[in-house]
Amino acid sequence: MEVWRPSVFLLASLIALSAISCAEELLPTEPEGAYLIWRQALLEGNADVAYDHLDEQTRAVFEERVEVLNVMSEDILRYLPRTDQRLARQQTGAVLLKEKGIEDGRGLFKVLFKPEAMKVTPEIEVGTEVSSVEINETGDEAAIVVYAGQQFLLRKEEDGIWRITSWRTLSLERTQWILDNRDALEQTVQDLINEEKEEMDAVIKYLLDEEARRRKAAEEQKK
Repeated sequence: MEVWRPSVFLLASLIALSAISCAEELLPTEPEGAYLIWRQALLEGNADVAYDHLDEQTRAVFEERVEVLNVMSEDILRYLPRTDQRLARQQTGAVLLKEKGIEDGRGLFKVLFKPEAMKVTPEIEVGTEVSSVEINETGDEAAIVVYAGQQFLLRKEEDGIWRITSWRTLSLERTQWILDNRDALEQTVQDLINEEKEEMDAVIKYLLDEEARRRKAAEEQKK
């Protein structure tokens, strides 16, 4: 007799549907509920919800990087020759502000992480389901382990919502290029300022020398 066995895809689909149902019922005031909402946002490509469930310090990383991009954009306009500004904006990444309409950390997160581009497979759906939850003694930090073996850390913030802290390091790594480009631009600007100062010093020296020669010539004529 043939025995019917559910396929892996069907099992994954059932688990995913169950997760969606749980995410709708559970509130982020519990670690597992917060994780499930965040997980489902990633699987569905909902960048706004995914960003909202990152902890305050992680979101601050993106806000600070946008501020750096804005400062670089202003410095490029202020210090660099007009002929070099377009290339400088491309090389530093400041061009993203206009091209992608980035106004805040949320906008930068959407551009860099692109959760809508995640390829969801049955293995990912099953592997990211919650296997265990541990909460510390003070009740403000939690560790969730999924079936794939990964661990996700969460922290309960002042508003009573649990948010993901595990992406803090990843966010720093994925945005380090902005700081590197800032440092490079600052060096370029400083070099330009130094060059302008040297040119100005040379002009002033020339004018002073000319004035000295003029006075000397005038004194010799009096004699």
